[in-house]
Amino acid sequence: MTKRFPIFILLALLLASCSITNDNSNKLKKTATGSIVNVKGHKLGIGQDKPKPIPTEYWMRDGKVWIPAERAAALYDYRYELEPKSRTASMGPMDPLFKLTADSKKAKVGDETVELRNAPRMMNDRLYVEISSLSQLWHTPIEWDGKINSVIVTPPKTEQPGQTISLGTSGSRLRTRNVVPDDGFAPLAMNRDSDWYKASAKASKIIEYGKKFMGVRYKFSAEPYKQSRRFDCSSFMQHIYNYVGIELPRTSKSQSKVGKLVARDELKPGDLIFFYTPGRYSSNKIVSHVGIYIGNNKVLQTYGDPGVTITELEGSWDQRYLWARRVL
Repeated sequence: MTKRFPIFILLALLLASCSITNDNSNKLKKTATGSIVNVKGHKLGIGQDKPKPIPTEYWMRDGKVWIPAERAAALYDYRYELEPKSRTASMGPMDPLFKLTADSKKAKVGDETVELRNAPRMMNDRLYVEISSLSQLWHTPIEWDGKINSVIVTPPKTEQPGQTISLGTSGSRLRTRNVVPDDGFAPLAMNRDSDWYKASAKASKIIEYGKKFMGVRYKFSAEPYKQSRRFDCSSFMQHIYNYVGIELPRTSKSQSKVGKLVARDELKPGDLIFFYTPGRYSSNKIVSHVGIYIGNNKVLQTYGDPGVTITELEGSWDQRYLWARRVL
């Protein structure tokens, strides 16, 4: 069994704490330049064991503690984006694993909806989240210790690839739709009615379509491509698989649970490959990225500066490999 170590986030005030002057007001009155958050214990954030200072503010009301959502994201070195019009925040490693909206108890974990104990609040153009609600969102214990002005965070559990899920069975969450067939992607001599032929033809079509987007820029929490002309890792997979009628979930975490688990030495073009990000958690067994295997030990994916690109499944990518799933 994997041990989980508590992580103490010590809040040491620089001058004085933030306070509120009126119990009926939601406005935050800053009486100091902020606080320093020191992260101690097992690896967190960028993977450093020694304390990591994070400037932040916190707000207390009715015995509850609220912290800025972007500072919560920083604890795990998550990317963070707040959409001002919708007042919706996204956070996650390479794609929006978590989404929460001001004044709404409805939040997203992957493609699942959860109801928070307390709705996030906007204060001074920043989204604040209450720590017990953050615990719900992250599925990990988070507590406030008023005696030492500390938040106690337990790292997320190690993820497992899970049992094999066949397409069409309950729990696969994978939907398909009819599309116009294209006969140009497999030998004419093959039996067109065979499952192998159909899967091979779809894989070739997905890969060829995906290559058309080479160089398209990466954007965390990208809106659908027709709107944003950008992708993050899971929205790219969602877009190119949708081309052949396969509707994948939105996030890499959710995508890692559909289809059939595939051994590494049995990889075929069209398989989804999942990776972790080093040093983000106490364990390196948590999905944070996805790409598509295209054969010859190569992966079509998108990330950072290169955007959509093809990389060899070697070096750091080889080391970060978690597992693969087949959805064709």
